[in-house]
Amino acid sequence: MTLPETLNPGPEVVETLRQRFKQKMETDAAKIPAGGFHENEINKIFDNDIWLTKFLENNELDMKESLKQLWDTCVWRKTEKINEICEENIRIDYVHEGIMFPRGKDIDGKTLFIYRSRLYKRGSRNLNDMKRMFLYWLERLIREANDDYITIMFELTDAGLGNVDMEYTKYIIGTLKNYYPLSLNYILVYDLPWILNATFLIIKKLLPANAVDRLKNINNNTIREYIQEDSLLVPWGGTDDYKFEFISEQKSPELPLVNNNFILHNNNINSIKKVHFANLSPQDSPMNESSNTNFENVDGEMLRIFPQTSIQFTRSGSELVGNVEILNINPETVTYKIKTTAPDKFRVKPSSGVLSAGETVTINVVLQQGQQINTINREKFLVMCMELSNDASNTHDLAELWKNTPVNSSSVEQHRLKCALPATLDDGSMRNGMPTYGSGVGGGDMYGAGVGGAAFSGDKQFSHVQQVVSQLNDTTHRLESQVKFNQTLQWISLVLILLLSIVIVYILKAEIKNATSEYCLKH
Repeated sequence: MTLPETLNPGPEVVETLRQRFKQKMETDAAKIPAGGFHENEINKIFDNDIWLTKFLENNELDMKESLKQLWDTCVWRKTEKINEICEENIRIDYVHEGIMFPRGKDIDGKTLFIYRSRLYKRGSRNLNDMKRMFLYWLERLIREANDDYITIMFELTDAGLGNVDMEYTKYIIGTLKNYYPLSLNYILVYDLPWILNATFLIIKKLLPANAVDRLKNINNNTIREYIQEDSLLVPWGGTDDYKFEFISEQKSPELPLVNNNFILHNNNINSIKKVHFANLSPQDSPMNESSNTNFENVDGEMLRIFPQTSIQFTRSGSELVGNVEILNINPETVTYKIKTTAPDKFRVKPSSGVLSAGETVTINVVLQQGQQINTINREKFLVMCMELSNDASNTHDLAELWKNTPVNSSSVEQHRLKCALPATLDDGSMRNGMPTYGSGVGGGDMYGAGVGGAAFSGDKQFSHVQQVVSQLNDTTHRLESQVKFNQTLQWISLVLILLLSIVIVYILKAEIKNATSEYCLKH
């Protein structure tokens, strides 16, 4: 089995797409989401060719269409906060149910992503949370596969009409089609019941033409053509008796650093957004500085920060708390210092210190008493560090060192972190003057229903598909009602047959008894 053939755009074509994207950022600056495109996407566009090549190949080297899809993808990823999705802000209880999970390899050695339809009943779970769970797994698998192909398998064993949510299926396929070009090796539909044949046809209609040949309807007789023998689970006729157990994604110190806050500024693609860290704290604040300053980003080589882009706040008792882990990967000892745009809002411990080579420290960030949570996501933190080349080791010496070192010095390394609330907060009470958790501030619908809508905007063919989907949903509901009616009718018929059988047996016994009595009287 070989991978689907694709066109090879060549480095000069890739560079053309890169330059056109750069020009579009300059001419359409007003259309860029607030805060600029995410640094991860900027890095993928300007630092390597892999991502751009996928867009070009997906659009058969059509430069106009490739640019449009690339731009739309960057807007979607920024707007929907794709890079911020993590275990802390999705419904982790949904994940533990094992509705979808990775396991094994397909015949080409690509990661197999399994979706077990029978475990999800339409309407039983929040659809937006289901979408975020899918995006979490998709982003994680693509990271772990280093942008290689993956294979998604819809396992329909024991699934019925109630297990097929066409809106969710439509979202999955539409997301892959519009925002993850050439990410799928195969789309496998396993053990498709006859009653769900229409689902297979709908999936086929939703796919772009160049992906239809990757859609395969398989069963136990054909599954070995697409999945490696040692990856076959027991229910598929294999020997792998794996039972799903969620394993948290491990944070590796070898993850590459990224340059934060890379956005368009003064019509220059290479300029960096400057962030003002105000001096608003009292004299005893750990974030206090003698003057207001602006900072420019410097490529990082001394520290690794976990998480890399945002501090995830979670509840701890009556407080909202976030943690940041700092690792010194420099062979020399470094000193670090942390500042924030709102020093009156947060309590940071420790806000400065010294790290020897290979040493780590966990920074604890707590929202101060009486502060509102609805503006947390506007705030930012700046982690600065530099090599400690002298004997400054006590608090006073370190304070003097930072005071006498310009923050824009080439010796100062900087990392920026945003603030993020969890997708859901578990309590609706008012504490510390904070508004009700989950009500418009990181609540269960914080990501909105616009994700699915964006996936299909501008698709001329989709209006017809939508009608078909709508008709299918109506037909599905009617079939479900008919099935329930038939089941009820069967039970009633069974009871009537049972009663009739009892009556017949009773009559036969009576007739036999009468016949026996008459025979005895005659003889």
